[in-house]
Amino acid sequence: MHKLRDASLEIILIILIGTLIGATLAIVCNLFVIGVHWFELQREASTLFSLNIGDQLLSFSSVIFLWIAAAIVVALKVGFGITRWTGPADSIYAAHQINEPLNIKTGLASTLAAFAAASGGASVGQYGPLVHFGATMGVWVKRFVSSRLTHEVYLGCGVAAAISAGFNAPIAGVIFAHEAILRHFSVRTIAPITVASISASALSHLWFPHSITFEINSLVPPLAEIVPVLAVLAPLFSLIAVCFMWALRYSARSAVKLTLKRKVSPLLLPFIAATICGLVGVWIPQILGLGFSSINNMIAGEFALSLLFAVLIAKLLMTALCIGFGLFGGVFSPSLFIGVAAGALAGQLITLFGFADIASIISVAGMAAVSSAVIGAPITAVIIVLELTQSYTYAVAVMVSVMLCSLITNRLFGQSFFDRQLLDRGIDLFKGREAIALRQKNIGDFVSQNYLRVTTQTSGQDLCKQMKSRGQTEAYIVDDSGVLLGKISLYAAIDAADSSIERFMDSRPTILYSHNSLDESMLKVRQFVGESLPVVDAETGKLEGSITEGALFQAVTDVQKQARTLERA
Repeated sequence: MHKLRDASLEIILIILIGTLIGATLAIVCNLFVIGVHWFELQREASTLFSLNIGDQLLSFSSVIFLWIAAAIVVALKVGFGITRWTGPADSIYAAHQINEPLNIKTGLASTLAAFAAASGGASVGQYGPLVHFGATMGVWVKRFVSSRLTHEVYLGCGVAAAISAGFNAPIAGVIFAHEAILRHFSVRTIAPITVASISASALSHLWFPHSITFEINSLVPPLAEIVPVLAVLAPLFSLIAVCFMWALRYSARSAVKLTLKRKVSPLLLPFIAATICGLVGVWIPQILGLGFSSINNMIAGEFALSLLFAVLIAKLLMTALCIGFGLFGGVFSPSLFIGVAAGALAGQLITLFGFADIASIISVAGMAAVSSAVIGAPITAVIIVLELTQSYTYAVAVMVSVMLCSLITNRLFGQSFFDRQLLDRGIDLFKGREAIALRQKNIGDFVSQNYLRVTTQTSGQDLCKQMKSRGQTEAYIVDDSGVLLGKISLYAAIDAADSSIERFMDSRPTILYSHNSLDESMLKVRQFVGESLPVVDAETGKLEGSITEGALFQAVTDVQKQARTLERA
């Protein structure tokens, strides 16, 4: 009866938490898109600073709107004291450890900054910021609810709800949360995440009835005809994905170099990006904002060959510029746009060689392949296509390009853009949760004060007596201020006899610094032989304590066990 009661209470709690998070994300995601779309209409209808150039009337309103967006982004950064905007990479990291939780204030400010940038017409996306908002929302809810569910479950609920509401794809939301963020499946996590994802999709339909985001024709040629073409195009899509991610990183590094050399103030960088993107948008307006209408037009084959090439290059460069220079936003939507442009371009070129009725499927395949490589979620990309088209054949066809593209991109660049962002910060997810946990724990937290401490004036005989009384075979020599001078063993103390031990000590023993992580410490002691190791303050050189090999191994084992328990919960 107790088990039945506990199970019933857990199910009720899962439904309540999942529904709450799903409802919140349904509202936020839809209002985000509706708000950006409204500002987009205002920008397109604006006639500010219109000029006649030749026989063409050009409006420079895109520059004005982007300047306003840049001012809002800068104001948010200064007002909230933000040093770095946070996104999906931070959500992934938060899901893999518990010592560095998501910052609620920074997460909310990042979402507002992304909304301002997208509303102004910056070439950025929505899904990344909304995914991170969902993760932040989940972690915030965890603060007020006492349950057996771990923090990563709440985080996953928010992520799944964001994808579900954004794409109207609840199954893809569940898969994305596990595939890209949590990186593992378990019974305890999948139930509440499923509730949140389905709730977000259902409530989006109920409260915000509107047409689907992407209009995809579900008609597809026989697989025998299309699969070879998509397999051949996969390396092209992979190359474009790698170029896009490389451009993003290059832009970010360039921005850092400009600020470090004090050539440009960090607060001016968003205005530089706004000006350049706005001017490019005057001539190629399709690259501004989220670009959903342009994506649908490209899938429908309404863009000329020259325009496809122009929007492909411009979108890639302007997205890299905006994000790298501080007009914060997501990379998911731009990767969809770039993938569709690449697929549509390839489809039109292939049509010239006699292939008919395949441009649309190639466009969607390009969209799924490039985006899956960028975000590191190939299965999610296939499921999204399946849910959008309701066509099994369409999903199978797309899967060829997605899997091959992801494989090639993984070899050339890495698992995803987010993984590379974390790797640039010294966080290697490939090593798993245990490695992250070991990296976060400092050896200073495990030191012992059970060691023998003597001065250089101590004689060998006196030291031998102290060692015998304490049952120890090593001692540490320190000066009057506590700075470590060396280490001496029982055998060296015997050799010293009634002489001072100063000439017999090891003045360069293997030492650990208190700020060293557990994994660093394990690397340092690989060749160590002895009873214990001194732990020293790196700045002062003072001895803070000692740690035995057994205690070090036990600390590593305990941290690894805790990390494994978190993953299997």
